[in-house]
Amino acid sequence: MAKAGAGIKKSKSWFKWNLLLLLLAGILFAFIQLQYWWNQLNPKWQGLDLSWGQLRIEQLSVQLPFYGKQLLQLEQLELGWTGWPWPLDLVQAQSLKAQLDLQLATAETQAETTPETKAATLPALPLWLPQVLVFEQIEISLPCARLNSKLSNSVENTDCLLLGFLTYSENSQQIQLQLANQQAVSVEGIGDVTLALKALIQPKAEQLQIPEFELSLASSQLSWQQHQFSELDLKLSGNAVWQNNQLNFEATKPLQLKSGYQHADLNIQQLMLEAKDLKLQLDPAQPATTQLKTELKLEVKQLQHALVKTLDWNWAGKASYQQQQAEAEGRLANSQSLALEHKVKLAEQKVSLDWTLPELFFLAGNPLQMGPFWPELLTLQKGKVSGEGQLTFDMASMTLTKQQTALVVRDLSGIYDRTVFNGLTTKLSLFSEGAAWTVQTTDLKLQQVNHGLLFGPVELQATYKTKAPDWFAGQLDLKQLQLALFGGQVMVSQQNIDLSRDAKVMLQLDKLQLAELLKQHPSADMTGQGTLSGTLPLSIEQGKLTVAQGSVAALEPGGKIAYQSDKALAMAASNQGMKIVMQALQNFHFSVLSAGVSYSKEGQLLLALKLEGNNPEFEKGRAVNFSINLEENLPAMITSLQLSGQVSELVKKRVQQRLAAQKAKDARKE
Repeated sequence: MAKAGAGIKKSKSWFKWNLLLLLLAGILFAFIQLQYWWNQLNPKWQGLDLSWGQLRIEQLSVQLPFYGKQLLQLEQLELGWTGWPWPLDLVQAQSLKAQLDLQLATAETQAETTPETKAATLPALPLWLPQVLVFEQIEISLPCARLNSKLSNSVENTDCLLLGFLTYSENSQQIQLQLANQQAVSVEGIGDVTLALKALIQPKAEQLQIPEFELSLASSQLSWQQHQFSELDLKLSGNAVWQNNQLNFEATKPLQLKSGYQHADLNIQQLMLEAKDLKLQLDPAQPATTQLKTELKLEVKQLQHALVKTLDWNWAGKASYQQQQAEAEGRLANSQSLALEHKVKLAEQKVSLDWTLPELFFLAGNPLQMGPFWPELLTLQKGKVSGEGQLTFDMASMTLTKQQTALVVRDLSGIYDRTVFNGLTTKLSLFSEGAAWTVQTTDLKLQQVNHGLLFGPVELQATYKTKAPDWFAGQLDLKQLQLALFGGQVMVSQQNIDLSRDAKVMLQLDKLQLAELLKQHPSADMTGQGTLSGTLPLSIEQGKLTVAQGSVAALEPGGKIAYQSDKALAMAASNQGMKIVMQALQNFHFSVLSAGVSYSKEGQLLLALKLEGNNPEFEKGRAVNFSINLEENLPAMITSLQLSGQVSELVKKRVQQRLAAQKAKDARKE
């Protein structure tokens, strides 16, 4: 038993010595660490006053070896504690001055940056805070000279100051922080910035709450990449929670942004943005999980771009982003009374758009005439248009993959080139997928067309299919074409027309009134009565119209013609044959009137006219037969009608301009 007791005493002695050695090793390690940090921090102080439970230092300066050497200086520092010196109950300083020696990133430092360090991270929440923490005045000095920046009203590159304060008490469990630069900081290549920040922070063990947050930023000139802002003013207020490396932010007041804007060929005199009910959820380590919701109101004053007329624009609606998909739904309008309601989605570089065009009225102007994309020769003067549609667009290939459009046109009037039209009403459908396009109308009605010759109403039912870029080489399925002309009808029977090659269309002329035809002819020397019908085989050859072997004839019982021309009477005075013709035609009652019709690519209209009948007042009404070939340049005749001004003054002006241009071209050839 004595031997066993001696073994136990020996074991306890060995344990005490090992414990002593560990304690000495710990003290040595702590001393080495303390010496290391002492050398790193290089503390310097003045006016140290130490008493039980309190330490006062008039001035203390330390260097923090993080991202360069950051100098901290505290004045009138007071530390207080109860019991042991740790933890501290009070940390208070009249002034905290921080001189930040920020290092600009270089190519070498960027090359050394790992993907892990590139991920955005925020510091961990503090494990301990004193009962009272007060910095009555904070002064953060930024190295403007190194950052190629200076105070906007300073000649020399001096340090730029952020001033503020910070307070915390355990009773309120809140940190109050306020920072602002009193003078605008001008950064070379970027612009000048004035910043103000206010925050109320509630630190907790597992989360950081910011119940109050206010940020304001102003700049007279600010550049970012190729974007330039002028007179920028940004205000943001809200609350936030940082927990589990995730930020949740909610605006308590609408975000407000005002600025002028310029980018490449785009110039905006003033841009005003208001974001209400702004909510943001952000994980810096996983940007793909970001969520954003807000209601937006955007006003743009005097948007200037080469592709659009200078106008004011506004947009109001809702916007959201989640699961890497962006959505916006709202209403776009401008100062020219154009409005577009829409819902757009962007996901995986694909844009899908649903849109609705409320009724547009053209009485006071053309809301669609906003830039060079509008046909220069098309003028709309009356009527209304509405529509809706959907489209998908591939951002990767910058191509329109699919679209569907339905337009409703009511009582539309206007001028296209040298043609005046009135009362256009239709429902127009457009569909495209890839390069294939389809245009369809089932009920097009046009009350009147004036191209020098007056006709209408026009009724059309047709479907046109084509492929880009050969827009005019498609297939036309003509179901119905009917127009009123000279008191009768011109009709085309149902047929398919291939416009990629020469095509033929048979025009049926039904009961045209000779009186109406002669009334529209520029010559006032002839009047007549009668009803005409016939056929015109119309050929379309390389985009030009021709007619061969057409025929027109008067229906029974015939009609009459009265021709009186001072010029023809003068010729008849010296020509016996002409005298007989003129006497017969002064009151010619015909039983037969027929004509062979042909029309060339050059616009020459040829009529092989046959007349059979009599003049009751000429040679006791004996029968007279005429065979007359009449030739006239139809475009020239129409031009003379258009120059008369009876069509439109705008049409007359365009005809004069075209004639002057042709005359100048012919002169250059000579």
